[in-house]
Amino acid sequence: MRGSRKNAFDVAMSEENHVSLVVVLHAFTFGPANMRPVCNAVRQAKENVHVITPALPLGLFSTADANQLASDLLECIEKQVQFRSSRGWDKFREIVFIGHSLGALIARKVYVLCCGTPDAPFEADAPWMSRRQWAGDVKRIVLLAGMNRGWSITHHLNIKTAIQLSIGGAFGHLLLSIFGARLVIFEVQRGSAFLTQLRLQWIALARHLDKEGLPMATTVQLLGTIDDLVSPDDNIDLETGRDFLYLDVPHSGHGNVIEFDDPEFGEERRTAFQEALVESVDALRQKSILPADPDLAQVRPDVTNVIFVIHGIRDAGYWTHKIARKVVAMGQSPPRIYASETSTYGYVQMIPFLLPSRRRQKVQWLMDQYVEAKFLYPKATFSYVGHSNGTYLLANALENYPACRFDNVVFAGSVVRKDFDWNAAIARGQVKSVLNYVATADRVVAWFPGALEELRLQDLGTAGHNGFLQARFENGDPGLPLPPIYERRYVRGGHGSALVEKNWDDIAHFVVNGKPQEKIHIEMADTRDWSVVCVGWIAPVVWVVLMGLVYLGATKVWSLPWPEWAKTSSIIVYAALIWRILTRF
Repeated sequence: MRGSRKNAFDVAMSEENHVSLVVVLHAFTFGPANMRPVCNAVRQAKENVHVITPALPLGLFSTADANQLASDLLECIEKQVQFRSSRGWDKFREIVFIGHSLGALIARKVYVLCCGTPDAPFEADAPWMSRRQWAGDVKRIVLLAGMNRGWSITHHLNIKTAIQLSIGGAFGHLLLSIFGARLVIFEVQRGSAFLTQLRLQWIALARHLDKEGLPMATTVQLLGTIDDLVSPDDNIDLETGRDFLYLDVPHSGHGNVIEFDDPEFGEERRTAFQEALVESVDALRQKSILPADPDLAQVRPDVTNVIFVIHGIRDAGYWTHKIARKVVAMGQSPPRIYASETSTYGYVQMIPFLLPSRRRQKVQWLMDQYVEAKFLYPKATFSYVGHSNGTYLLANALENYPACRFDNVVFAGSVVRKDFDWNAAIARGQVKSVLNYVATADRVVAWFPGALEELRLQDLGTAGHNGFLQARFENGDPGLPLPPIYERRYVRGGHGSALVEKNWDDIAHFVVNGKPQEKIHIEMADTRDWSVVCVGWIAPVVWVVLMGLVYLGATKVWSLPWPEWAKTSSIIVYAALIWRILTRF
């Protein structure tokens, strides 16, 4: 007799004769009804199987938390296991996860949660607990068009899909900026917090299980041969999915890969799925392919240290390589093997930089680079040097990506808020020591992020001009034994004054040793430029005045005694000139 107990997802409990539990998770904007052909195929391929298909809140405008969904599903499975135990029945011989698209990522997250990842912390609201007793019973995970690296808008997409994603993306960013509500589809965008955390936790889990001599569930990814939503680069994750088995599903796209009842191609899809579900690992490995021709970078366990050097906006970042080389050279004594990450996220103009959505995209870019480096250098510790927007990227990552870890951090021209909570980051084990350079005349930081900090409109600030509230001075006097947040006050010069060649040794010394060196080679001052400080105090007023002048200029042009067509043309030219000035500043 079927059990009557229900859980949060309102799924039936198993019967006594069931030997397998199969959890089927649907995609974004789909529901359990869409997965019915998959469930039927499972029952055809396996005997005495209990199939559950929870109705996930993944509608078009859903703001569900993907981490919370995974936690709820974990408890859903736990109740299934406990139900059998309470009846005195035999436990499930195997547990299988099947996920389509977004559901595939949630399935992987549930597996990570049930196994535990001691080397990559979970989110604050995730269940902190040891490995579940049934974790070893999870034998296989089947991903149907899983977005392993998230979705992104690339040239692989057809024009219609690209336009839809662009419009949806703009709406999602607007919703987040105005109401603080994040659409669930953005949880699986390439580089997002949920996806990056999952990838880091998956890497940590694989290494932990290998160290303990425990098997990891076999993961099989089914790929539509004409996937029109996820590019080949996003289908395959060479960092966390290098050991996956990849199988093609003929005549199938991202959505219809689960349509097994299709009169023309349904049987081919069902066959491919059932092979992934029940065939031996050896047989599947012989059929496995790669969806693209990726460059399989070699893992380097010999590397002991990795240094990230990230530039700011309006900067091609050529200097990053030079500082990285200085760190590598200094790190050779004592002997260490360094690798550097000096990739560029491109030139960013001032106006786009002030848009939160654009800054979040760059944070996601950084975390995508971080995951790749964590995989390639499994035994290395990481450090970070950032300038201007490069400082913001790390600060935001520390707040939103709990598994993000950098030992020694150097900031120059920082646009992070002066009240950033470094003590909390240090307590979480995300950072060990920080060195921040404060300039005497950093007008960029004082006047622009400074205005936003005073108005508390965004998460930008003036650490490059005012310093951090939790820092201590390191201009020769170590001061009191406060937390290891050091500052050089004040470096004579402007926004990039700390990046001059004479200071590279100081930066490299801190990265290598975690403490500032005693001798300073760049010119220092006791106070800041008074004009920069004064304007910084009234930065919001300065912006109001500037906007007022722009408005007065427009009204002056419009009041000229010219024909209407000439005035209209002049206003267009005037607006274009103002935009040119703002975007090139």
